[in-house]
Amino acid sequence: MNRQDSLKLDLDTQLNAASPREAVAVCVYQQQVEFSGTSGSLLKTIARLLADGDFLAKEDETLELFASGNSIGGDLWRLFLFGMGAHAAAAADSRLLRRVTATAVRQARAARVQHLSFVLPVCINDGMGVRAVTEGATLGAYDNDFYSQDDEETPTLKRFTIVVPETRDELRAAVERARIVAESVNWARALTDEPGGHLPPREFARRAAEMAAEFNLRVETLAGDEIKARGMGGLWGVGQGSDEPPAMIVVRYEPAEDEGTNSANDELWAFVGKGITFDTGGISLKPAARMEEMKADMAGGAAVLGALRALAQLNCRRRIVGIVPSAENMPSGGALKPGDVVRTLAGYTIECVDTDAEGRLVLADGIAYARQLGAARIIDLATLTGSIIVALGDHRAGLFSNDDCWARQVLAAAERADEPSWRMPVSDDYQKKIESPIADFKNYGGRPDAIGAALLLSKFAADTPWVHLDIAATAWHDDSQPHAPKGATGAGVRTLVELACEET
Repeated sequence: MNRQDSLKLDLDTQLNAASPREAVAVCVYQQQVEFSGTSGSLLKTIARLLADGDFLAKEDETLELFASGNSIGGDLWRLFLFGMGAHAAAAADSRLLRRVTATAVRQARAARVQHLSFVLPVCINDGMGVRAVTEGATLGAYDNDFYSQDDEETPTLKRFTIVVPETRDELRAAVERARIVAESVNWARALTDEPGGHLPPREFARRAAEMAAEFNLRVETLAGDEIKARGMGGLWGVGQGSDEPPAMIVVRYEPAEDEGTNSANDELWAFVGKGITFDTGGISLKPAARMEEMKADMAGGAAVLGALRALAQLNCRRRIVGIVPSAENMPSGGALKPGDVVRTLAGYTIECVDTDAEGRLVLADGIAYARQLGAARIIDLATLTGSIIVALGDHRAGLFSNDDCWARQVLAAAERADEPSWRMPVSDDYQKKIESPIADFKNYGGRPDAIGAALLLSKFAADTPWVHLDIAATAWHDDSQPHAPKGATGAGVRTLVELACEET
C-alpha cells in the first residue's frame, strides 16, 4: 500500500500560517489578484510580482518564494504561486485546478511541509472548484514507492486546507464527495501499480473481496475449473498458459432501501473491466522493452472496482454489477497457440490468430456474462490496443458504442469528470477485419485494430446498449510529471462514478 497516510482535508475562511513547516499555495489569474482569506500585504506582494514581470501567471507557471511573516500574517517557510492564465471556462478551470493542486501537494511534500493552505481566487467559490481542488490534493498525495525502504521518501504532509470566502454546507459536501472519489482513484492506482508477481488473479480477487467486505458490497468469484465448466472459453483459454488460474470477479452494488429507486434506477448496469494481471503476449511474445509495464493490463478491472468502492460510500441510487475477467497471459507448453479456436460463453467461436490480442477474448466472456446477469446497459473499460494511442494520443480514451443515446450519456459523464473520450466508429464496414475461415470470428485483423477489437466485442453485447472505452493511452503515465508519478492514473473511475450518480 501507499505509505502516504490519508491527507486531512478541511475548509477555512482565513489564511493562517504560523510555523516554518506550513506553506501557502495561491492560484493566480493574469487579470485578477483578489483572494479568499488573504492579507493586504500578500495581495501587494503578488501584484508587485505581476507588475514587475517576475511572475506572469501563465498557465502552469510556478514560482516558489521564501516569504517573511510580514507578507502573510505569520511565519512562513514557503509560498507557492501557480499561474492560471487568463480567466477561462469553468471546465478548463476545473481540469487546470486539479492539475495545479496536485502539483502543489507534490512540491509541498518534497519541501517536507506538514500543512499546506491552498488559496483560491474569489471567482472560484463553488462546489465544482472546491471539488477539483480536493481531488487534485488527494491525487497529488499518491505515490507508488510501495517497496522502497528509504525513510527520506516518507511524506510529511498531513493537512491540506482550502481557503474560501465562506464555508457553506455545499462546499463541505463537495469536499467529502471529492475525497471519496479521489481516494478510490488512488486505490485503483495502487492495484494497477502492483508488480504482476504480487497480484495474480487469485490475489486480485482477494483484494476485491476485502474491499467489498469493507463497504458492504456482495462479491462472488468464479475460479479455475468452474470457469471452464461454465463455458467461458475465452477467459479460460487466455489463462491456460499460466500456473495461476484465471478468475471471474463479480461485485454487486445495490442501493439501500431508504435511498429509494424508480423504474429507471431499477435497471441493472454492468461495468466490465479487463483484468489481465500480467501480459507477456503469450506465445505471440511481446518485446522485452517496457514489458514491466504490462502489470497495468488490469487497469480497466481496477477502475471498475475503484468505482464501486466510491459508489458504495456515496449511496448511489443505481444498481451496478462490476465484472472483472482476470487472467495472466503467459507462454508455456499449455498456452493458447496462434490458430487455436476457443468457444466463448455466448456460444461464438473465435480463432486466436494472435495470442497478444487476449483482452478481447476475456472481455467477450465478461460482456456475455453481464447479459446473462440481466444487465440493461453495459460499459467496458480496457487497456486494449496500441492502435488507439496512434489514433488519439494520450489525452483521450477511445469510445465505441452500438447505441447513440448511451454513447452520448457516457461522453457527457466523461467530460464532467474531466476524463474526456472521443467517439470512434464501430460498424459492419469493418467486418472483414474479424472474419475467420474456420470460426465465427478471429481476434485480430491488423490495422485499424482498435476498431476491429471493438467490432468483435460488439457481437457479444448484441442488442444491449453497450459502450467500450479503450483506455490504453490514458491509464498510464510513461514518465513522472509535476502532478503525478510515473505509473497508473486510475483512468475511468471518475467517469463511472459520474455516470452512475447522474440524476435520472
